Amino acid sequence: MNFRVFAQAEAPRLQLAAWQRNAERFFESTFEIERSTATSARVVVAGAPRTVTARARDEADLRDALADEAARSNGLYDLAERRCRVVYVVERQSDEDRAALLLAATIASAALGPILGEGELFGVRTAREKLEALGTPYR
Repeated sequence: MNFRVFAQAEAPRLQLAAWQRNAERFFESTFEIERSTATSARVVVAGAPRTVTARARDEADLRDALADEAARSNGLYDLAERRCRVVYVVERQSDEDRAALLLAATIASAALGPILGEGELFGVRTAREKLEALGTPYR
């Protein structure tokens, strides 16, 4: 159920400052950091606390991404497989978890990788469309 965000990073480390800049710049939003380590953080997005963890990408991530991209053939699997060595896992509490989607989109915009949701591999543009479809402002 969690979002997995593929990242073009060398090591699994959180990039909280870059994510905060992109949240403000691209999503007119902010988030607060409750606590963090190099690979895990508890952040509050739009009043909702969510956990993000960083880890090395594994074969299961690629297998799931390939299966989920098959219907769309948008090339995002190739990006994930060839360039993304890290995965950020964003806690998601429901299918319409707006806070988790906003956080995943923000991370993807900085990490330059696709988002793997339940049954779908998508990019930042699609994440924006999903956020807009929820009918509420980004904040």
